[in-house]
Amino acid sequence: MKTLSHTLLNELKSDRFIEVYELQDAKDAVFNNYRRYNLHQVIWFTSVGNDNTYSLDFEEYKISDGDIVVVYPGQIVMLDMCGKEGYLFAIDNESFFDINQHLQSDYLNGYYSNVFIRPDADTKDILNKLMVLITEESDSRNRVKLMKSYIESFLFHLSSLFENNERSEKISDRTIVEVFRLADSYFLTERDTKFYATKLGLSNKRVNEIFTKGTGKTIKQYLQERLVLEMKKEIRLDTRSLKEIAFDLGFSEPAYFTRFFKLHTGMTPSEFKAK
Repeated sequence: MKTLSHTLLNELKSDRFIEVYELQDAKDAVFNNYRRYNLHQVIWFTSVGNDNTYSLDFEEYKISDGDIVVVYPGQIVMLDMCGKEGYLFAIDNESFFDINQHLQSDYLNGYYSNVFIRPDADTKDILNKLMVLITEESDSRNRVKLMKSYIESFLFHLSSLFENNERSEKISDRTIVEVFRLADSYFLTERDTKFYATKLGLSNKRVNEIFTKGTGKTIKQYLQERLVLEMKKEIRLDTRSLKEIAFDLGFSEPAYFTRFFKLHTGMTPSEFKAK
């Protein structure tokens, strides 16, 4: 297998829809600072080593041996690769979407991101057998139809595990999924609960009741958190000025952007960037 680098995670060969890597072959610099990638990643930590902290979108998670997580395009990640063993799939977004068209998994849609799943003994045995087929095919002919069938099978078992995950049961209501789906498209321009209630054919009160019961927050709170997260990503990536970010995220004046950010984080954008 090739050595894993952050460049390879964004650029697949033109004739490939997936690259497969072993975590123990990764360069130390792959995830040593916050980075954003444009592909879907599936990471299986067979061994996490001494440092079991994984940062996704500025939230820290504790990982354990055997955990699997899907990292979605646009998420920002940081991870100490020292001592980590396991596998990483970097999957072309269109191919990932096509696979999920067959599986119809809300988890794979990305609306339940940052859920770490630990396979039971039977599923782990199946996934290990699939990994033998996947790595052999990746190292040899990498035939597209076979690789897609293997990856689809792997993702099928992963999404099936999610269906029994306690967190998925907590927010399984279809209404909540639809709010997530709509928010992804409209959070920059529509921050009023009424818009989402109208789209779903429900009253403001009813849609908020459902959403709050499942997530512990109101729709307005979720939209604010979603916007703040996008602010953090753009500031941290440092590819544009604060003024450009403010206008792109729907603020008419940079001062409003700064005021909103400090209200929700306790820091100015400049202080967050320095931190």
